[in-house]
Amino acid sequence: MVDKKLIDFKYIFLQVIILVLIATIPMHFYINSELNNESLKDNIKLHTYASKVANKIYKFSNSNQVEFFFPRSNIYKSAIFDEKNKPIFSLLENETSQKNRYLRYKLKDNVFGAKTLVVSKKISHSKIILNALIILMIIVLLVFLSSFFIIKQSVEPYKKFNIYLENFIKDAMHEMKTPIGVILLNLDGLNALYGKNKMIKRAKSALKNMIVVYEDLEFFVRKNAVEHPKTDINLSDFCEERVEFFMDLLNSKEIQIDRSIEKEIHINFCKLELSRIIDNTISNAIKYSKNRTTIYLSLTQKSDYIILKIRDEGKGIEDISKIFNRYYRGDKITGGFGIGLNIVKNICDKNGVHVEVNSIPNIGSEFTFVFN
Repeated sequence: MVDKKLIDFKYIFLQVIILVLIATIPMHFYINSELNNESLKDNIKLHTYASKVANKIYKFSNSNQVEFFFPRSNIYKSAIFDEKNKPIFSLLENETSQKNRYLRYKLKDNVFGAKTLVVSKKISHSKIILNALIILMIIVLLVFLSSFFIIKQSVEPYKKFNIYLENFIKDAMHEMKTPIGVILLNLDGLNALYGKNKMIKRAKSALKNMIVVYEDLEFFVRKNAVEHPKTDINLSDFCEERVEFFMDLLNSKEIQIDRSIEKEIHINFCKLELSRIIDNTISNAIKYSKNRTTIYLSLTQKSDYIILKIRDEGKGIEDISKIFNRYYRGDKITGGFGIGLNIVKNICDKNGVHVEVNSIPNIGSEFTFVFN
C-alpha cells in the first residue's frame, strides 16, 4: 500500500511551493520599495555629511588658521576637486566602485580653490535581505502549518474509512475461511460417494480457483502485520504437493502436467511465501492455457542455486513489462484481481530470487525462478 503520510506531505510541500511563488510577487515589490527607501535615506545622509564638510572648509577659509584637518569618518569617505575635476585632496578608496554610493556637492569659493566635494558611503543590503528572509520564512511556516492542519482534517475521514475497510476485509476473510474449508471437505465427500461426477469436479475446480484468490488477498492484507519465518523446506516434495492441489483444475480443462522434479532439493524459505510463488504461477498457467494442452514443471539444482521452471502452451503474454504491476490483468474476461504476480515479484525481490519471463503469443509462456 502507498504510504499515506508521504502523500500528505507531498501535497503540503506542493502547496507551500505554489504559495511561496505567489508570495514572491509582493516580496519583489517590498524589496524594490526598501531599496528605493534605502537609496533615498543614503542620499539624505550623504548630503548632510557633505554639508558638514563644506561648512568646515568655509570656516577655515574665513579664519586665520594655518593648518586644516580634513574631516574623517568610519562611514563616509570624501574628496575635493578643482574646476578641472582634478583631486586636491582625496580619502576615496575607489571612485568607480559599484559597492559605494556617491554624492557630488558644489562648493562656494574657498581657500583651497575646490569646486566640487564628493562624498561616498558603502552600500549594504544585508538588513533588507535579512528582513526579506525572515518574512519569507514566516510565510512558509504559516502556510505549511495551515496546510498541514487543513489537509490533516480533510484526509481524516478517508483514513478512518480506510481503517474500517481494512478491518472489514480482515473480518470478512476470517469468516470466509471456515465455509471454504467446509465446502471443500463436502465436495471431497461427494466425490468419494458418487465417483467421478463432472459437476462435482467443476465445483471443486472453481473452489480451488477461489482458494488461490482468497490466499492472495489474505497474504496481501496481512503481509505487513504478520511475520513470515523461514524454515528448511523439501522443495521437491513441496512442488509435488502444490501440483496435486491443482489436479482438479487441471482435469477440468483436460490439461496434462509434465513433471521433471529432482529429489531431495531443500531450501531455506518461508513456506507461505513459497506457496504464493508456485500457486500463482501454476494457477496462471492453467487459467491462460487452452484445453487439452500440457504444462511443464521442472526443478533442478546446480552447485549453488536452484532453478524452478513452469511453462505452458497458452495464449502468451502481450506485454511482459506490465505483468508484475499491481491490478494489471492480461485478460479481463478470465478474471482475477491482478495482484497475484505482483505478490510473486515482491516476494522474489525480498528474498533475492531472480525471476525471468519469456512468452510468445499463441505459443505459451515460461516463468523461471532462480533461488540462491
